[in-house]
Amino acid sequence: MYGNLLTGMTLLLVSAVIAPVLAGKRKLAGWLNFFFVTLAAVIFINISYVLLFGGGAGLLDLDIFSIGALSDGISLGQYKIYLLIDSFSAFFMGIISFMAVMSAFYSIQYMEHYPDYGLKGYYFHFPLFIMGMVGLVTVDDLSIGFTVAWQLMTIASYFLVKFEYKKKENVKSANKYLILMELAWLLIMGGTMLIDGVALGDPLHTITGKLGAVQGGKMYVIYGLILIGFGFKAGIFPLGQLWLPDAHSIAPSPISALLSGVMLKTGIYGIIRSFFWMVPHGTESHFNGTVWGTIIAACGGVTLFIGTVQSMKQNDAKRLLAYSSIGQIGYIVFAAGASLLMISSSSPFVKMLGLIAIVGALYHVLNHAIFKGLLFLTSGSILYATGTKDLNKLGGLITLMPISAIIAGVASLSIAGVPPFSGFASKWTIISTSLLAGSEMLFLAIFGVIALFTSAVTLACYVKFFGMAFTSSGTQWTVEKNVKEVPVMMLVPKVILTVLCLVQGLLPMFYYAVFINIFKNSEGSIVHESFKAMTLSGYVFESSMGVSVSNMAGITASAAVPAVILLVVAVAFLFSWLFSKSGGSQERTAATWLGGYQDLNNLNRYKDSSMFAALKNLLWWTGGNVKK
Repeated sequence: MYGNLLTGMTLLLVSAVIAPVLAGKRKLAGWLNFFFVTLAAVIFINISYVLLFGGGAGLLDLDIFSIGALSDGISLGQYKIYLLIDSFSAFFMGIISFMAVMSAFYSIQYMEHYPDYGLKGYYFHFPLFIMGMVGLVTVDDLSIGFTVAWQLMTIASYFLVKFEYKKKENVKSANKYLILMELAWLLIMGGTMLIDGVALGDPLHTITGKLGAVQGGKMYVIYGLILIGFGFKAGIFPLGQLWLPDAHSIAPSPISALLSGVMLKTGIYGIIRSFFWMVPHGTESHFNGTVWGTIIAACGGVTLFIGTVQSMKQNDAKRLLAYSSIGQIGYIVFAAGASLLMISSSSPFVKMLGLIAIVGALYHVLNHAIFKGLLFLTSGSILYATGTKDLNKLGGLITLMPISAIIAGVASLSIAGVPPFSGFASKWTIISTSLLAGSEMLFLAIFGVIALFTSAVTLACYVKFFGMAFTSSGTQWTVEKNVKEVPVMMLVPKVILTVLCLVQGLLPMFYYAVFINIFKNSEGSIVHESFKAMTLSGYVFESSMGVSVSNMAGITASAAVPAVILLVVAVAFLFSWLFSKSGGSQERTAATWLGGYQDLNNLNRYKDSSMFAALKNLLWWTGGNVKK
């Protein structure tokens, strides 16, 4: 299995060598990049499949191989890079690989949008970026291997972010991104090296053992530095605001989809791996789960609220999506912190809710990767077709780009958490556990209410995004080109992601089972034994997670929530249609009444400043304000 991992890495290196050589033939280079990235992804996804569904339990034996001689690690001078693939890392590796294929295919046609820029650098750094992310979730240390993977991911993504280097503001934003990511690396490395006796290249289980001897305030400094470092990468408030909106909005859209959809998740991976696995066991441990759970949950709660409100204020489509990514990451961080806090409780019921909360966190990791990647690809399609990402210059695209409009609608409903789309199931899991735990932890109930309110703000964001881009008027007056639907090659990956948004919303029972098995099979975490010992079916998922259905026991009952809501909505629409027809009413069309204006034109249509103006004024203190 580790040999397969290195084979996939080698294919990505081959792509980085071959595709740039042929970059003069732009489409050919894109197809070669797609071919090699897909081959590597098939290998990575196969590894993920074996670990998630093949019945293998626990960590793989560390008979990891060395280049040159099969020994216990990859030799790097006097040091070795140890690898670790368990169900948890396999989950993240699968997401990275799948989204890499979607973005690589989308890039073939989309990069024709940049005729003034060569593609040699793009197709050199694209596979290296993927290689760095896969490496980061499979290395078994926080020093040598971690540094190699982190630098590969960071430097490759830096060049991709500043792809449009002729724009000075882009270069400035990319440089800021690079500096802050290197700072994050130093913080993580610094925290690790503060542990007494830790040497370069020590695997995580060795680091964890040495952490057991750390006492007093030093323990808080170590975990604090690691949390801040990975928090930078994940985009936690206020760290994410320093780089994320600029970097994500200026990168080519397929790269934005990777940055938001999967790269941010490497920060989430680091936080959960550090605070759920890298924890000394036993009574001698000085790790305080209650304190760290409270801190992480509070960071997540503030992040989800501030990021989402700032998103609502943006008039640049990609900046709106970028700020929204901060808000959605907040849900995941909040769920992870709440879980850590709840499993530290003495109440069996609250402990059980803690297990469900971490399941919700992983569920939202997956959902966010899909619908946010889809939204960035959709924004890329808008830019490709119209030449602008300014919402004030868009409108009416639903008739010009009908397929993209449907896709954008599904993605918007998914991220807003509207049932039965994907975001609802994961958000419901996170919010319901925090509210239920509020009987004993008021703190969590308060943040649960904030998260619930923020879901409504998210809906407002995407009513604005979808409405101003697709259903309002404007494009006919502001875009000086023939706007039409994007080519089929750009639609295919979006259609695939759209189908997943529906599947992940309608079949949550399947995903719950997968995430439960991840923690059952990944040894070493503080929740591993709890997941193995406790029976979740017929207990929590029926009584706490939503609507129970008679004669449907176990996790299957969790599917009743989106299914029942979908049925209720369908019945309501049918009833309203029948009611409207019962009186013999007839429809007629007439010119739009404009309150005194003779014609609808660019001067009397809704613009960004008019959308949710009162709410934006009320929440001006959250930052992210845009000059009118």
